[in-house]
Amino acid sequence: MEAPTRGEVLRRIVERADLELFTDRVLESFWAQPAFEELHQRREEVRAWVRWNLDLVIRWLAEGEPPSDDEIAVFREHARARADEGFPVDMIAGSFRRGARFGWRAMLEAATDAERPVLVEIADLLFEYVDRVSRIYAEVYGSAATRRAPSAEEEAARELLRRIAAEEETLTEDQQLAERIGFRIDRAARPFVIAIPSGHAELAARLRRRGALAASERRRVIGLSNVPRPWRGLELDRRAVIAQGPPAIGSERGHALEELRGAVALAAGRGQSGEIDPRDYLPELLLACSPRIVSQIRARVYSSLDGDHPELVTTLDALIKNNFEKGRVAGVLHVHRNTLRDRIARISELTGVDLERVEGRGLAWLAWLARGE
Repeated sequence: MEAPTRGEVLRRIVERADLELFTDRVLESFWAQPAFEELHQRREEVRAWVRWNLDLVIRWLAEGEPPSDDEIAVFREHARARADEGFPVDMIAGSFRRGARFGWRAMLEAATDAERPVLVEIADLLFEYVDRVSRIYAEVYGSAATRRAPSAEEEAARELLRRIAAEEETLTEDQQLAERIGFRIDRAARPFVIAIPSGHAELAARLRRRGALAASERRRVIGLSNVPRPWRGLELDRRAVIAQGPPAIGSERGHALEELRGAVALAAGRGQSGEIDPRDYLPELLLACSPRIVSQIRARVYSSLDGDHPELVTTLDALIKNNFEKGRVAGVLHVHRNTLRDRIARISELTGVDLERVEGRGLAWLAWLARGE
């Protein structure tokens, strides 16, 4: 019998695979990285990008057809957009490598004993794809860095904010910068964070002209202001997400900035815009303080339901979204109340979490928050 070709092996594996589920798993392979969470776009946008890349990789491996000039142009445009947003290029390259490693392991697991030897050729091509894409990003980022070197004032503001957050002694040049822009280091200041798609350094400069100690930081502007809302009257991108905290002094300024970063990232990830109240995100911020415990909470509630019991996952999500009001949930799911009651009992049996008790409902709610639904 003639040995199967590389393309035949890959096509067989793809036919046996659920590509939508595979896309979700590739996304999860890098989505939860703390640095990526801090900067990520909306999840559905990143997922669509992962799926597009997956289709290109499958075509490359199965048909030997590399990305076309038009597709390379898409990569370049994506790289320019991420550079403008402040994504570190090594984070993007790392995500591609992590996704490729996950894909390689998944192919090995899905292959039969007869198919695995042929996959050796596929590994080289898979990582050649990653290398080609990484070179495109490195080239675009190199050009972008040349075009957008930060100003001396921007660097000085960024360094002063770092020293204030770390409670380090301020330097003579820090005092000179503060006096020049009209910011009082020794007074209580309101921390703020503004996430915008582009124009971060320009916005930071405009805020400094209004007396705020502001600096660009990746996809956002962070700062301290002696007055409320120093951005008042400025025309900001309609997608901007803005958060400001109460006046703080000493180390509280650094802690408050970190909390505002988290709140803004959460709001942006949900597609929200405009001024937000950071207090609305306190549970999620609390969860972010302990990723290990969060992982245990999520696994305790969902691990026994995911995969084999999709209707129970849907039921649990509906219960949480509707405050466990069974009549409303039965209507949303279009099921009889007795059916809903049986599903709730089954969820409690599988997870060991009693959804009729406030403690169980609280744990389920935290697990749902941790899933980012």
